[in-house]
Amino acid sequence: MLKEKKSKNLLIVAILAIANICLIFYFVFSNKKPKDQLTTNIKEGEVLAAQYCQSCHKLPNPSLLSKQIWIEGAMPTMGPFFGINSFKGIAYHKIKDVDASYFPSEPTLDSLQWQKISDYYYNAAPEFLPNQDKDISKVKVLPFFEVEMPESKDFFVKISTTTFVKIDTTVNPHRVIVHDASAQKLLIFDKNLNLLKANNGLGLITDLDFNANQILACNIGETLEGNNQRKGNIRLLKINEKGEVSKGKILFDKLARPIKITHADFDNDGRLDLLASEFGNVIGGLSLMLNKGNDAYDQIVLKNVPGVSNTIPFDYNKDGLKDIWALFAQGNEGVFLFTNKGKGKFEEKQVLSFPPSYGSTWFDLVDFNKDGHPDIIYTCGDNADYTPILKPYHGVYIFLNDGKNNFSQKYFYPINGCYKAIARDFDKDGNIDIAAISFFPSSLQPEEAFNYLKNNGNYLFSPFKLPLNTPFEKGITMDVADLDGDGKLDIVLGNGYYSSDENNKHLEPLFIVLKNKNK
Repeated sequence: MLKEKKSKNLLIVAILAIANICLIFYFVFSNKKPKDQLTTNIKEGEVLAAQYCQSCHKLPNPSLLSKQIWIEGAMPTMGPFFGINSFKGIAYHKIKDVDASYFPSEPTLDSLQWQKISDYYYNAAPEFLPNQDKDISKVKVLPFFEVEMPESKDFFVKISTTTFVKIDTTVNPHRVIVHDASAQKLLIFDKNLNLLKANNGLGLITDLDFNANQILACNIGETLEGNNQRKGNIRLLKINEKGEVSKGKILFDKLARPIKITHADFDNDGRLDLLASEFGNVIGGLSLMLNKGNDAYDQIVLKNVPGVSNTIPFDYNKDGLKDIWALFAQGNEGVFLFTNKGKGKFEEKQVLSFPPSYGSTWFDLVDFNKDGHPDIIYTCGDNADYTPILKPYHGVYIFLNDGKNNFSQKYFYPINGCYKAIARDFDKDGNIDIAAISFFPSSLQPEEAFNYLKNNGNYLFSPFKLPLNTPFEKGITMDVADLDGDGKLDIVLGNGYYSSDENNKHLEPLFIVLKNKNK
């Protein structure tokens, strides 16, 4: 009986093996084309790509992704935007939580054209992406910063989703504000990292905007995962000296995953206006809310596309009107400048453009060369998409301004999965240093979770890492300010640690603080 069963099993295995071999031969040889035909397809595919593949974003170079990722990740993701929902029996990734009219009901190019574009990207792409151009032996242990963590083990967890951290200098003594998205609690710690108060019922907070009279809280919605729901809101908060939060009224609701709220007086009427950044997914946008008094606002949609992740009000032309700088990280990724023309009118210009595989994550305006014009520090490294491979172009960039808002790259330091960078003179030597975090570090370089780049002058930076065994493996967010009032800039890091191993007992803190002990 056992022999008979074993024989049947062997027969089944043999049949399956033959079937798999046949399937492989089918895919290999059904796609095999005469050399001349393939060469023609590649050339025509390059022309078609230039025609169709930069209508929504910068034209991607085939070298940015591997052959496998182009065919299995990028092309299936882009297909539905051309009305192509499957190809050669393979179903493509169609987003389901948007109105059906968002995607073309019929293909906008035929299957032969799509095949030629696929042939171009597949054949021009490398088998594998090159490694980072970085000598990791030069990364030394962090100088003059001491790692501090909350003393209570209640804040050491198996899954840390810390979506917001801030060193609050609006009160004395200063304090640390932390949002634990997993528990949906807003935690207030004193400067020694002792808990003052844990506040519930505020939803998923991604940003708090402080001004003299109020705090604005940005609630992304019901989940952190990418979606097109309009369940986010922006509301007023107050936090007293004991760390107790009282909720005020909701100013704006039904927002598409808002992640940033910024205030400034954009029309010079003495009232603070608001910039709402709706990151969304395939829907979203950047809106200016002009304050008309008595909590009434007029909404001006500056750009009706998703992905806005950071905004900076800055009057670059010194005409007395606050202009708006914004990073968009979906579709047509890049930094945009909205020049304020007065009376609610803005003129848009894209000053930096990046391909979609860059995964833009953050930017800031910093005058690195001290010529009076804002330069740009930019990070890219969002790998939570359909192309989740290590990319040697992820990291920290510096772009210099020629004085006319034309920007050119001056510096790059590779960091896999780089999520944010803050540029300050941490050691007070007159040079601007950089603190950077990664949410998607390489498993071979866990130290990428935090890097400190010391500026030695002439754009020569020395890299440093956290001390060995520091429990901080993935950085979601970061803030910089003087926590203890000693005149030195400290750093607070929000942890994004998680493990899918049910047997893993390792715990990490929701956040750590790097106390600046420089003499």
